[in-house]
Amino acid sequence: MPQLTRGAKFLLIANIAMFVITWLLQYMQGVDLTDYLALYFVKSDHFRPYQYFTYMFMHGGLFHLFFNMYALFLFGAIIESVWGTKRFMFYYLVTGLGAAVVNTAVNYFQFAPLLDAYNSFMLNPTASGLEAIAQKSDGFNLAAVYEIIDHWNSVVNDPESLDYIRSQVTTIVNNVSSAPMLGASGAVFGLLLAFAMMFPDMKLQIIFIPIGIKAKYFVLIYGLAELFFGVNNFSGDNIAHWAHLGGLVAGIILMLIWKRYPGNKFFNT
Repeated sequence: MPQLTRGAKFLLIANIAMFVITWLLQYMQGVDLTDYLALYFVKSDHFRPYQYFTYMFMHGGLFHLFFNMYALFLFGAIIESVWGTKRFMFYYLVTGLGAAVVNTAVNYFQFAPLLDAYNSFMLNPTASGLEAIAQKSDGFNLAAVYEIIDHWNSVVNDPESLDYIRSQVTTIVNNVSSAPMLGASGAVFGLLLAFAMMFPDMKLQIIFIPIGIKAKYFVLIYGLAELFFGVNNFSGDNIAHWAHLGGLVAGIILMLIWKRYPGNKFFNT
């Protein structure tokens, strides 16, 4: 069991404190900090640039927080004891930022066709426009659009019904494209990557599975699994698979830069 280091301790306290503060504000004041500090899609009304950093200190539930903090404690403390606090904190924040950037880029390419179809429908509401929204929503659970299509013909000449349909479609599209990303998972995946590169043959054991796997194989399997889930649009599980991959990729890039330019004062912080 690693000894808790200064940077890892700070991150643990910060994440747990934000979770408690978020819960207290929501319970006592009805204010949800997730609306302000989680990372929203760039075209969402909730989006703010600072969310690229604040999102990694927000969590959606106790189990979400526990598993991220447990991994941070296990891997972060070991890595920081080798690197030192400054490099460790720099790496953690950069991989968390990389996870957010990759997730944003993927979301843009996934949601842009849907938003284009939505904007076209709002300008000229037609049954084919609704069908286009349904087609562009592949993998994002917009079955409700088909329910609207089913009774479209009966209300096509009714202005009030058309207004209702517009509002329903707007709500559905907003629910899909404005779902926030939150949690330290991207940065934690970056730590897992660093650990595997530093200690490739050290065996890791998944909780409840009594089989040790070398770190280098563990990360490879985990990364391939995230790629599979990301490519196949497993959006219904509420897991940001592309963000996890973004943390891995950012970690690889940063560690390769450190290896190539060992004397660079900026990259070595």
